[in-house]
Amino acid sequence: MENFDNNKTKPNIGISACLMGHKVRFDGSHKNNKFVNEVANHYFNPVTVCPEVGSGMGTPRPPIHLYNSNQGILLVDRDDHAIDYSEPMHEFAQQESLLLADQLNGFIFKSKSPSCGIERVPIYQDGNKMPDYSGIGVFTQIFTQVNPNIPIEDEGRLNDSKIKENFLERVYAHYRFSMTENTVSDLLDFHASYKYSIMARGSQYPSILGRIAASARHDNIEEIRDVYFKEFMQIMKIQASRSKHINTMQHIMGYFKNELDADSKQELLSVFDSYKNYEVPLSTPMALLNLFQRRYKNNYLSTKYYLNPYPKELALRANI
Repeated sequence: MENFDNNKTKPNIGISACLMGHKVRFDGSHKNNKFVNEVANHYFNPVTVCPEVGSGMGTPRPPIHLYNSNQGILLVDRDDHAIDYSEPMHEFAQQESLLLADQLNGFIFKSKSPSCGIERVPIYQDGNKMPDYSGIGVFTQIFTQVNPNIPIEDEGRLNDSKIKENFLERVYAHYRFSMTENTVSDLLDFHASYKYSIMARGSQYPSILGRIAASARHDNIEEIRDVYFKEFMQIMKIQASRSKHINTMQHIMGYFKNELDADSKQELLSVFDSYKNYEVPLSTPMALLNLFQRRYKNNYLSTKYYLNPYPKELALRANI
């Protein structure tokens, strides 16, 4: 594992080492992923992990897979099921997951890997039976049990623009929450800053989370903070629909009602309609709202992350 940035000037993100070009695969090769590599190095502090190497397997090494045995799902040598790597992998995964618990803001795993896959990992059986594609990599399964609030994805799913945008928005949200202090005021400020991001998931969610945040006091802040963050991260997993984005953007438009003339209001509403009808991506109405915000400098909106949840250079809303 590479060192992580304790100063956290930008999010720390875990990455399966092979995706970063490290030659750690069973055959001594890598699976360098251009997007993961470029984005990770520029916008994040990458923390590379290879569970198979970390748990004591050499490079190169015999290939492994998940095997449905009488003792449950095991991680075994592909050609000799008597060689069982389950215990050392479990030990490494538990230790590494605890070590990374307070350090990472997200994790990009290698898809379909018996150690790192997040879904559809083949589970093999005796005989000529077809594999069951319902498996999860052993390391990933333990990592998510230990760290349920840390966003995860695999490099394959990140080819989907909506999944990519949602994942990176959650990474930055996790990062910002990790930078807050364990105080009532910081919890309330964080909730306020993500009000419209939460609203874009559903109009009911700001009040649900608001009630949790409002119940925080000096003597229960740790408990309430944990409850709030767990619920917040679950809500942020929801991919905002076009109709909910439009509802949220209309709320934001209201803060410019005294500044915009009739033509500007009509232009913005027209762009909302174009977005609703799949004629333009989300970046188009967002660009107009950001233009008005730069021009009129609404102090209230300047504290909200909805318009700019991550660095604009990522251009994630240009394809959704």
